[in-house]
Amino acid sequence: MKKSIRIMAVVMALLMVTLVFASCGKTIKGAYKAEIGLGGLAGYTATYEFSGKKVEITKTTTLLGSTNTTTMNGTYEITEKDDGTMEITITLEKGDDDIKSGTYTFEEGENYIKIGLVQYNKVEK
Repeated sequence: MKKSIRIMAVVMALLMVTLVFASCGKTIKGAYKAEIGLGGLAGYTATYEFSGKKVEITKTTTLLGSTNTTTMNGTYEITEKDDGTMEITITLEKGDDDIKSGTYTFEEGENYIKIGLVQYNKVEK
């Protein structure tokens, strides 16, 4: 009887460890950058830097040769829907008109990620 209780305890411990790792979810590491512009006169560059479950977004706006840089911090979570597509939910402490908290479609390639309709290419830092 004691032996079967020990076996059950080991099985339960392994099951709990498996569930903990399964609940961690997918994460991204590194920096990804995209240029979003309206020709050479106006636009902005957005760089998403992922570390653990945190994201730092640096937005550099260019307007008629003048630049302004803003940094936004937040968290993110990547989930897989029932149909196999991925979504990313970004929660920012403070967003702006262009970059906002929300849930977007997500795709990851070898050297890029795609959030919504925008492709961000991997940046070596």
